[in-house]
Amino acid sequence: MKIIIPLAGKDKNFEERGMVKPLTKVQEKEIIRWIAESRPFSYKTAIFIILKEHDAQYNLSRELKRLFGEKITIITLENMTEGSPQSILEASYLINNDEPLIIDLADQYLDLAGFDDFMFKEFMKPDKDKVDGIIPIFESYYFNRGYLTTQNEFVRHVSEKDLIPISTHSTACISYFKKGSDFVKYSRQMIEKKRVAANGAYLPSLVYNEMIEDNKKIVTAPCEMIATLGTIQGADCFEQINRPLKWKKTESFP
Repeated sequence: MKIIIPLAGKDKNFEERGMVKPLTKVQEKEIIRWIAESRPFSYKTAIFIILKEHDAQYNLSRELKRLFGEKITIITLENMTEGSPQSILEASYLINNDEPLIIDLADQYLDLAGFDDFMFKEFMKPDKDKVDGIIPIFESYYFNRGYLTTQNEFVRHVSEKDLIPISTHSTACISYFKKGSDFVKYSRQMIEKKRVAANGAYLPSLVYNEMIEDNKKIVTAPCEMIATLGTIQGADCFEQINRPLKWKKTESFP
């Protein structure tokens, strides 16, 4: 299985504080490390996609290797693309095959404790019943996220960044494809058709709409807990949740 993590975007809110988002520390631990430790799969052989300027300014490739080891693959882009699907396609020579692919946008801390068991059950099904994609979801009704609708346990449509969500089934930041070649094929098709989210961005989850129209089977997997680390506000909130309580003895409260 290939794990690909696109980090070739910019966030001025983090960079104005003098740090690139993945390396920003929460409770003395880098955001990318918090996220990696919440996953049921390892980043130790993952493919990371980064910007050349981030590598020059923050030594991002060196730091990623320090955190996850020398077996990771790093692809450096000269410039930002129109979205993470285009960035991921820069690695198409590594993923355009029949090997399973997980795309991890790496901006949410997730409880995916049952994901391995769920995938194992899908792998054990007869070929005719196996699915082509899996989307971890959690229940929410907050704007500016991804949501999907289902019918007979299969995903029927995915929509991203709407002001009014199309359901309460919110997409987490992980996308599983049974074949990496499906992502390559259908993301190119999505881009050619200029099918974007409500905010005008191309996103990996929208690739599933192309697959569904081609009669591919996409299902959901439950995600019990989510904490957003992709924004300054989310990172600050996560830090407060995880900060140990410190009690101070006083004369009035022994």
